[in-house]
Amino acid sequence: MRSDVGASLFYLTRLKRQELNRLNGGALRRLHGDTKSAAPVSLAVSGRYLCRRCRRMVPLAETRRQYASLPSIGNVQIAVEYVTYPTKEREMPAIDNIDMFVVLMLENRSFDHMLGYLSLTGGNANGLSSDPAWLNNFTNVYAGQSYPVHRLGPDVTSIPDPPHDRAPIATQINTPCAPGGCPELGGFVQSYATRAIPAPNLADVMGYYDAAALPTFDFLARHYTVCDNWFAPLPSGTQANRLMAMAGDSAVSDNVQGLSFIPDQPLVYDWLRERGIPWCVYQSGSFFPFFSLMKKWLPEIITSLTLPHDDVGGSFRRYARFAADWQSNAIMPKVIFIEPEYTDGPHFNANDDHCPTGIAGGQAFVADVYRTLTSNPDRWKNTLLIVTYDEHGGFFDHVSPLPIAANVAGFPFETTGLRVPAVLVSPYVTAGGVFSGKLDHTAILQLLAEKLDSNGTYSPAVSARNSHLDRLSSALNVAPVAEAPPALSGNTGATFNAPFNVPLKTGQSGSNQGFHAVALQVARDHPHLLMSPQWADLAQYVTTYGKH
Repeated sequence: MRSDVGASLFYLTRLKRQELNRLNGGALRRLHGDTKSAAPVSLAVSGRYLCRRCRRMVPLAETRRQYASLPSIGNVQIAVEYVTYPTKEREMPAIDNIDMFVVLMLENRSFDHMLGYLSLTGGNANGLSSDPAWLNNFTNVYAGQSYPVHRLGPDVTSIPDPPHDRAPIATQINTPCAPGGCPELGGFVQSYATRAIPAPNLADVMGYYDAAALPTFDFLARHYTVCDNWFAPLPSGTQANRLMAMAGDSAVSDNVQGLSFIPDQPLVYDWLRERGIPWCVYQSGSFFPFFSLMKKWLPEIITSLTLPHDDVGGSFRRYARFAADWQSNAIMPKVIFIEPEYTDGPHFNANDDHCPTGIAGGQAFVADVYRTLTSNPDRWKNTLLIVTYDEHGGFFDHVSPLPIAANVAGFPFETTGLRVPAVLVSPYVTAGGVFSGKLDHTAILQLLAEKLDSNGTYSPAVSARNSHLDRLSSALNVAPVAEAPPALSGNTGATFNAPFNVPLKTGQSGSNQGFHAVALQVARDHPHLLMSPQWADLAQYVTTYGKH
């Protein structure tokens, strides 16, 4: 048999799942043993060939076929179809080069605000322009004053938090600009002016940073691939968009207010666990990962974070141990979620970029993640790091949301949210590349499904949404771009030293109130933890703010 010929079984009757599993475990292995020169044995069901090697379904119409008979197996009549792969299938798909996925999601910045400068320096990203007509078109007008797009100086380090819940975002993307200007994306300044505590400088939301303020991102943009059409899934706040990123759907349409938890719903953690795929969360700082806001996960989070540092570790770990884990000989999870120290939560050194926290801490944090990942060549050579943001945070972006309608928790959204920064970091992406496929956070779930699910499906909701989007896997190359990763050297920013969050006050965000509720509940349910050095910061927080 030719070396590029694979064998598949085309079932003439419907088989129950257990029969498929039995056959795949027994008869198919025997058949494979008789065809050692063939490609791996797989199943062809309903006219589609399941290519195990490329982990996706290939239409049989794309192949040349030869048939042979085979005796029945049990009561199942089958026929053998020898499939000659088309040339494109003889190459290993790019996603098969990736064995480890690392996802880092920061907070509340738009694409133009953080990466729009790339197009001003000769880059191909769809960013900002110095053309006077372009600038006039996107100038916001409020109370008779014009607010053009402009560069933020190095002294602009702490910006009062712009509104970024569902209602203010509606103002930002739908309010007309000045006469003759754009029909939308003109309400950023108006929204900022009407926040609970007036901002001292309304122009800040129209500002952008450049390479001098973003040394880590500038390095990654030059050596790896920027995605310039990555949108927040919903024109809403943090909670709904992080749920979309981690579940493909959301039980809330806006941030939950008050001392309340997010409603329980299945997350990608469940999806991975059901498939026996190891995963973990590394949480920066000494407090809580985001989904401590979900009661279902809080007990496991507390248990995992309390494990000794010299242990293999649970599914939730401190980021402080990430480098040691990565550089060790221990088996690492295939999917890793790295979370920053949240401004909305109790914190000492927030590094999530959420205003009023500055961006220096985030640059230092991303740099540390990159240096850690590239410090172990054996692991790095098959790793993909995805860095993005949950939503735009109220900052200007010039690209209209995608017209993808979605009914989320009873609210009829008509579009996605605005663009957010996104960078793909791996040996298998183009250096200095720009991927302009249309994406949102659910593209991460689809990517995991392409790699880790035999049907390439995460959920019906994700499949439906991704019918409007491009595939993140299309940004990957078949061959590595460079043998060794470029070194990130020099100053990449400093941590942002901040006190604990202030006690709850009227107007604080839903996530802030939620994290406060988590801290108080953990103190009530696990008072012994407050005596442990591992939870000393929590004890101090509860002592300081527990009565508020």
